[in-house]
Amino acid sequence: MNGEIPQDRTGTGELDPARRAAFAQELLRALAAYCPGSRSELRGSLALGTADAYSDIDIAWTVPDDRFDACLDAVPEVLGAVVPLDSLRTDPDSRNSRERRLLFAAFRGLPLFWRVDLEVAWSADPEVAWRVDPEVASASDAGRSGRDRGDPAARGDDWSRPASALANAVAATKAVLRGQPQNARGLLERGFRRIDAPDDVSGRWCADIRRLAEMAAGREPDLRPLADRVLSLAESHRAQLMWWTFPAGVRGRIDELVLAGRNIQAVGVMRESGIEPRPELHECVEVLDGRHRALADRMPPPARPDVDAMAAAARALPRDPVAVEAVWDGDTRGWIVVVTAVLAGPWESVVLDGFRIGVAGTGEAARTGRELAERLGVPFRFASPDEPDEDAPRWWDARH
Repeated sequence: MNGEIPQDRTGTGELDPARRAAFAQELLRALAAYCPGSRSELRGSLALGTADAYSDIDIAWTVPDDRFDACLDAVPEVLGAVVPLDSLRTDPDSRNSRERRLLFAAFRGLPLFWRVDLEVAWSADPEVAWRVDPEVASASDAGRSGRDRGDPAARGDDWSRPASALANAVAATKAVLRGQPQNARGLLERGFRRIDAPDDVSGRWCADIRRLAEMAAGREPDLRPLADRVLSLAESHRAQLMWWTFPAGVRGRIDELVLAGRNIQAVGVMRESGIEPRPELHECVEVLDGRHRALADRMPPPARPDVDAMAAAARALPRDPVAVEAVWDGDTRGWIVVVTAVLAGPWESVVLDGFRIGVAGTGEAARTGRELAERLGVPFRFASPDEPDEDAPRWWDARH
């Protein structure tokens, strides 16, 4: 990361596995460099090649026994030199262990999903790295040594229950996005119990996650910045969380309607699904847009634009077009490129067709516009073909 602090983005598009892999490798190098004779390695899903976009980073750092305390003390400095730390917690089950510690690290500007679970363990022989079979380790114990697991003397009580509840909120968000609502429910219930709050999870995932985050921050005000990040995380995935709020039968019906091109009816099914409070229209539109992306490979190809019909419509206008122009427009579902006929005396732009980005895109709009302009014997113009710009100069601006 070279000291550069990435922006705090948590949307799906920012969960780049290549970026996560590069970050993990920098951590491994930093740990190994700090303690010659130690060994740092990936564990869990990243090591097995089974990670998805939401997977965190599990690292085992095996150090010589005489360097165990020094390495533990250096963890904040070593990790923070790669990317500044937002928080660093110790698993209470190993807080007092003299053989192993499990640390949870969150980093400033990186997705909360990319928490680093760092296991520090000592080995009498620095050439022999500590091992545990990740295939049989449980989700909560992945990467832990069996030497003192369950030892009451290893456990510490000076840990933050609200911070643990916030970790559950993040894990529940991840579970919903993976299509595992039952796991999410259990994580949220345990999170509420950790802060002695009613664990009545409603299944309105965004609302439940927000409630847990707010209550955790209320219990421990110093956690307000972390709670705000959890709230931002839920907000950035609001449409996906809403999708998994609908019952399975409703989700199936919505997808049927989307594939049939019946978007208005799909929104109606969402609104009348029976979940309370009733979804707002803008929430339904966000879900609809997400389903269009999710089902893109099953959607019928868009119909080819009828250039003959567009040319006929242009010739039927009150004044002969002097140009064909492609311009940007947008609605609640995203950006659209519209092909327009430009009329003079006075200047006027008449929309002939529209192309939604991700379906036909700018390339199809430009090809159609050029073909239409050739039919009409007028110039074609697209002022901003590479990025959306509603304020790009229009045809008549370029004439002056």
